[in-house]
Amino acid sequence: MALRVVNSDPLALAEQWSCPVPLIGFEAALERSVFRSGLSRSDWLKRLANDLHKPQLLALLWLLPRRWTLSPAQLPPKLQALGGVLERGLLTPGLLAAMADDLPHLLPAANPDQPNALSLWRSEHRPPLPRDFATLQQAVSSEAESDPHENAAPAGAALSGGLVWRNVGLSYEQSPQERRLNSLVARVLNRLAANRLSEDPWWFEGCTTSSSWLAKLQASGWQARAQLRCSVASFGLGASLPHEADGWSQVPLALPIRTGLLGADGEEVQSLLPHSCLELELCGPNQLLRLQYYQGTEGLCGWEALNDLQRPWQNDRHNGTVHYLGEPYEGERLQQLFDLLEVIALVHNHEASDRQLLHGGYGSLGFCIDSSALIQQVMEGRCQLFPVLMGGIWRERLLRRVDQLGAAAADWLEPYRQALQVLPHDGSLHGSAAASAKERLLACQPLSSPFVLVQELAQPAQPESP
Repeated sequence: MALRVVNSDPLALAEQWSCPVPLIGFEAALERSVFRSGLSRSDWLKRLANDLHKPQLLALLWLLPRRWTLSPAQLPPKLQALGGVLERGLLTPGLLAAMADDLPHLLPAANPDQPNALSLWRSEHRPPLPRDFATLQQAVSSEAESDPHENAAPAGAALSGGLVWRNVGLSYEQSPQERRLNSLVARVLNRLAANRLSEDPWWFEGCTTSSSWLAKLQASGWQARAQLRCSVASFGLGASLPHEADGWSQVPLALPIRTGLLGADGEEVQSLLPHSCLELELCGPNQLLRLQYYQGTEGLCGWEALNDLQRPWQNDRHNGTVHYLGEPYEGERLQQLFDLLEVIALVHNHEASDRQLLHGGYGSLGFCIDSSALIQQVMEGRCQLFPVLMGGIWRERLLRRVDQLGAAAADWLEPYRQALQVLPHDGSLHGSAAASAKERLLACQPLSSPFVLVQELAQPAQPESP
């Protein structure tokens, strides 16, 4: 299988891609911002560097075009080591895997007062949860609506030429109360799963496991389905630029990588890093709950609300920018999957807490892609995701952790063990492993995207010359 390599701007946009909101390419937005600000590029970058103490902007170190790259000397001291790694070009899967293993030395140390992965999983540092769904709903419905101006342009945007690091003018698919309910139900599922470590189980509506509560919902008429999904990752980072007259242009962002795979022209193939998770929809009378399960930056492996801002170039469920993998999990098969998810969270959160891993083990114990790959490998006996980067030593530690937990993970111990052993690792690829990785790379691309890079990967490559 041949893959093509595309132009030098990995975030270039295709003009003909249909989108309900105006789009502008990242480099064009940067150029226009500097022009409007009246600053030189170097002065504008100095102003940007002063904002990098905000955690949500760290991804900019990765995705800034090369001629806009910040040098380590321009960065706050605690980010200079990380900036040095990212200064010279795009990351590779091998470098990503190495960084994940070394993150504690590249990023500021975790605050010892912050809850660890098990504490977050058990919801120990948050207000107590109600014990029934009706009370949960009442608590949410009594909350005030959020500020209607929450997505207004920030004061002082003109000082940077108008470019702001969020998507002004976009909306959420669900109301604030619905999003709040998503978050609380995610906490309920995590808390029920954490009963695997407790001799005095916490209960919700008489249930002590997430699968038993799911079965109760289904018996009462709720519809439930889950499916693995992929989309272009931006780690929540957004950007928008005001028009000269009125309104905003949205700036699609993504994290470009070198794949470690050779293209048809003998050059290395570039791609955009995917975000992956298990998406769960629970539909009841006048209710729609949306959740996601993954190894995330929130500090634990488990359930989170699926409350993303609607970005039609990135996460629309209907236009192909979200690519669903395999068949949906429903009925009894979904209940079985819930039991597996409890075991994965148990093992990963226990390991992360005992070793005091940064961000609950995110990176070291795999990225979101790895947790989805693990689920698919156990449930379907295959993997369609790229890049899979969980390192060998961490797989060995997780296997040892499974043995230590014993009965708490007994129901899925052997399938979990086998999946860890057979999952690919994409840090260094050649021969048959490279051929398989190319298939997985294509299998998890968006079906539709404004990024030229994604569109080029989706097109059949021309036959190689003899």
